[in-house]
Amino acid sequence: MKKIISFLAIASFSLLVFAGCTSRNSVKVWDIISITYTATFPDGTLFDQNTVQTPLMFSVWSGNVIQWLDEGIIGMKVGGTKTLTIAPDKWYGKLYNANNIQRISKLIFDKLSIKPENWTTQKLGNIEWIIKWTENDGSGNALVLFDINPRQTRDTLKYKVTILAKQQ
Repeated sequence: MKKIISFLAIASFSLLVFAGCTSRNSVKVWDIISITYTATFPDGTLFDQNTVQTPLMFSVWSGNVIQWLDEGIIGMKVGGTKTLTIAPDKWYGKLYNANNIQRISKLIFDKLSIKPENWTTQKLGNIEWIIKWTENDGSGNALVLFDINPRQTRDTLKYKVTILAKQQ
């Protein structure tokens, strides 16, 4: 009996989602839409944005925007706003480069008066990195491992998206 009730609940939900996605006003695959969005890092720092004056126009599911944005707006209605949480592996994380993890002598950090604390963000000029941890190289030298990959390749982003228009 539980299986039948579960099946009916899932089927009903699926029909509601499908009905919502087929409405004239709802976003569907291949629709050409205009959106505004604000993308922020978990700490609220702005990553990117489009405004009403400069909306982003694209064909849904054409691959012209990051994957989770394409997927997340299906079924939204014109005028609707939604916040999407996008993990790095849904796009930017594919650009993560393991070769951008560097090992530097702790002596250099000492000379720069930087205390290398694990999992903290440091900045030198335009380069921002995350200190991962410190380790010894086997000869007694302390090394600091830090990640200089761009922040969007390792942090989750929140996109607040508003659908402005849809071409019929």
